[in-house]
Amino acid sequence: MKHYLNFKPSIVFRKGSSFMLKTSLIILYAVPLSLAFFWSYKYFSLTTVNGYYSENVKQLDSKISKFTETVNKMRPLQDEMEENEKIYADYRRVASVGQTSWTTLFGRLEKLAPPQMRFKSISIRPDKLVRVSIEGETVELQYLTRFLQDLFAEKVFSSPNLKNHSLSRIEGGEVIHFSLEVDYAGEKGELP
Repeated sequence: MKHYLNFKPSIVFRKGSSFMLKTSLIILYAVPLSLAFFWSYKYFSLTTVNGYYSENVKQLDSKISKFTETVNKMRPLQDEMEENEKIYADYRRVASVGQTSWTTLFGRLEKLAPPQMRFKSISIRPDKLVRVSIEGETVELQYLTRFLQDLFAEKVFSSPNLKNHSLSRIEGGEVIHFSLEVDYAGEKGELP
């Protein structure tokens, strides 16, 4: 009895199998190589750009330092600036008092004050707004209260403040003496 040995493989590969091998080899080697080239290109391009900008920054810093030196030479001293600012603030205060129309202010106060009230003195003092100090007298407290309410209601007056009031008796009855302060914004175009 004879036995035959079959050395032929039982699975026969098709012809297209070498294509799969080549594709997998390309993927295994080509993709990492292309990534390495890409990252090296990116690294070298970034170093070139960084070098360009660092050189330009040096030039810009030198120009800025020259400009700063020029500006510092032209800038007045701090003491001079503070003195000029003080002079300007004083000028603004004097100008605000000079531009305040006394006629308009008295007209406003006369319109708001009840007939039973009499003003003894009115003075103005420059501040952020013109501060008006009023001293006067009235016969009843309700007139003073109404006058203060009217001052609060007016747009040109702000922050009315009753400093003090006192009651004194005279032959004909009682008199209330008062002192108040109020900020006056002025009419349109009146103040700077």
